[in-house]
This record gives sequence, C-alpha cells and structure tokens, in this order.
Amino acid sequence: MTDNYTRLYEAWRKEKQRIDIQPLQENFHASIAEYVTQLREQTKTVDKSTLAGKIVDKEKEHVERMISELNQLRMHKIVILELEEKPVDVLNLTAEEKRLQVELRRLLAAHSQGIKHMLMGREYKPDISLPQSSQTLTQPQQAAHTPLQKTQQAFKVVRFIQTIPAIMGVDIMTYAPFKAEDVASLPAPNAENLIRKGIAKEVEISP
Repeated sequence: MTDNYTRLYEAWRKEKQRIDIQPLQENFHASIAEYVTQLREQTKTVDKSTLAGKIVDKEKEHVERMISELNQLRMHKIVILELEEKPVDVLNLTAEEKRLQVELRRLLAAHSQGIKHMLMGREYKPDISLPQSSQTLTQPQQAAHTPLQKTQQAFKVVRFIQTIPAIMGVDIMTYAPFKAEDVASLPAPNAENLIRKGIAKEVEISP
C-alpha cells in the first residue's frame, strides 16, 4: 500500500476510535484527492481480470469507503457537540468544517429562540436565509444528495479543474465526487474555497 493509503487509513482509524474530532495532516485533502485521481486512472488502464487489476480495484473501493466514512464521522461529531452545546476544538477542523460549525450554531440558536417565543405564546420569525428556488444544471455528474431548492445568492456554479472526492457543504449536504470538467452548483462558501485553492473556476451564469 502507498503512503497516501496509510495516511488515510490512520486518519479514518483515529476518527473511529476516538471521541474528539482528530486533527488532519497539512494538505490532507489535496493529497488524498490526487491519490484518488491516480487510483481511478489506474483502474482504467489495468486489466481487471489480472491479480494486479483486482488489487487496484479493491484499493480504490476501500479508499472511497474510508473517505466517505471519515467525512460522515467528523460531521456527526460536529453536530453532536453543537447540539449538546459543548466546545469544539476549531484547530482540528478544516476550513469547510469551520463554516459548517458556524452556520449550524446560527441555525440552532435561531431555532432555540423560536421555541422560547412559542412557549411564551408569541410568534417568532427568525432571520434565517433558507433555499427557496430551484435551478437545474446540465452537468456530467450531479452532486449526491443535492438540495432540491437553492437561492442564487447562496450558491455558485463552478467548473472543476481536477478530480476531488466527496465534500461536505455548509448546508450539511454531501456533494461529489467530481471529475475534471464537471460543472456543479455549490454553496457559495464551499465554491469560493475551491476557487481559492485552484481546484475549480467560477462559471458566470447570465441572468
């Protein structure tokens, strides 16, 4: 197995075994995304009937499963900590996870405020921007569990320059995996982060 496989396995194992959110090594997502790209290219070129082909195919299967489980575990921990109003070690969070935590905290606070007003017999209309309109995109691969409703202000359309594994949106939805040249509508914070890192480019949508 490669160093990247070991790196991913150790992150996945620690996240499963420990209660707290575990820190990820620097450039973890970038290196794993490149690793997944290499595995996919290998599975296209090797003969799957051979032993070498079967090993590569099985490695790709294990890697994709660990990536998915790792993201789900980390998201679950963030949600539980916020619901229980316990501190979150933000130094162990990725940039996307920090945005998720901030947005989740805002929504939970607004919901709690609404419950308090209801118990006092008063109507409460929290100032929460929720998706209201839908936009259909023609793209090579749709995002998994894409929200059915999106606001033009909250989402940006991007074209991917390189392949990346699944990402967790600030709306707590799972997007991806994406291949180079895929086009997708993503929450603005996630889209802007990908653009800054040179992973995707914004697609201008004419009104």
